[in-house]
Amino acid sequence: MNLNNYQLTIEVKNKFNTIMSQISGEEKVSISYSYTYISGDKVCFYASVQNKYLVIKLDDLIDETLVYAPDSTLEFVIPFGDEAVAYSPDAFKGCNHTINIHIATIDEIYSYRNLARNPLDQRGITTYYPHVTANFETRNEAIFAVRNTIDGIKNNKGHGIWPYESWGTGERDDAVLTLDFGRKVEVDKMILYLRADFPHDTYWNALTILFSDESRETAGMIKTADAQIITFNKRKVRWIKLTNLKMADNTSDFAALRQIEVYGTDCKLYSINGLQNR
Repeated sequence: MNLNNYQLTIEVKNKFNTIMSQISGEEKVSISYSYTYISGDKVCFYASVQNKYLVIKLDDLIDETLVYAPDSTLEFVIPFGDEAVAYSPDAFKGCNHTINIHIATIDEIYSYRNLARNPLDQRGITTYYPHVTANFETRNEAIFAVRNTIDGIKNNKGHGIWPYESWGTGERDDAVLTLDFGRKVEVDKMILYLRADFPHDTYWNALTILFSDESRETAGMIKTADAQIITFNKRKVRWIKLTNLKMADNTSDFAALRQIEVYGTDCKLYSINGLQNR
């Protein structure tokens, strides 16, 4: 893949969209921001072409992640207040911040990997993927937001603030999680980590997986903190949904998901400029 002439820009902006710091370059860019973040600050990334795969390291305490950005911009709002409790208490703190971005390589894009992982996912409208949404979140609190299920953290023997953030559905039996990949991918395995703060928690003993190709799978679950692996025939899909989450018993009102992993590969692309899925 020829990466020539790929222009990348990183900007740190305040709540008024004033640019506080900026740097541009080709293929790989790094910026050092020597100020303390304040509420409303955001980090913005720009690339010279649409439909791109970017590898971003936003903070020393946030894992590097590969995202797909169909548009030319990407924005991450620095979390404060309630939103911040789902991150390490030391993340985004202090006055020395190094932010890195590079265009993903062929090997990075097309390797067999967890396509669901995105610790940069945030609630609301997004311009980068994977992105997860739900029709319900417990009390609308960040520690129970559905974005927690793809942040890459698997600590599941507690509940509440980081590192035990999870997707809580309370007693709702109509909860639906939607994982949007933003493009076509080929998947064949899912791994779920239920929140296992027993006896505070109960668990779901069954669920249904819906795929964008209109197929479905049903799966049974057990009461465990360990990974629960669900395999299925390869499918090319743009999204999946978890639905029909069935409570195992009434010993607790709480069942929750700590992490969802979906394994597969990106579908091959026949053009790097435009990157159209086959």
